[in-house]
Amino acid sequence: MSDSDAPAPVTPSEDTAVELFRALKRQIEDGRVELRLDFKRLNHMDSPVGSEADSNIFAYAVLALTLFVLWWRGWIAAGVTALVGIAIYYTIGLAYVRRRLRRRVGERGLSELAMWQRLWRFGGASLVAGSEICEAPAGNWMALVRSQRREGEK
Repeated sequence: MSDSDAPAPVTPSEDTAVELFRALKRQIEDGRVELRLDFKRLNHMDSPVGSEADSNIFAYAVLALTLFVLWWRGWIAAGVTALVGIAIYYTIGLAYVRRRLRRRVGERGLSELAMWQRLWRFGGASLVAGSEICEAPAGNWMALVRSQRREGEK
């Protein structure tokens, strides 16, 4: 049997889901792919990365402060306190919730393939590479990663 008759060595496919997921993380880290988040969707209680506790911190604080002011100064002062608390939530509070959500997507959503797939099926994320946009859950993130891989080879 000659060397030319020997079967070619089997090389693992670069297109397995695990390899494409690793490539996606590298592309996001390198800035070739941007991960955009729909915070309203991802803050839902069924979201794999959502946390009700983030929003509740502000709700409980405003409620407690409003009740204290109601006892201390009466209805009008309590109403003003509640309105100010709501305004603070929609400015500072939402920024805090979004920052925590973005961090959880980075830490948990991109930690392993199974969690990424749950997040992608849930929706609320999109991948942007140049003019190409891939939105969850309908878009095919693997195809986007493949196309970016080919672009990187050119």
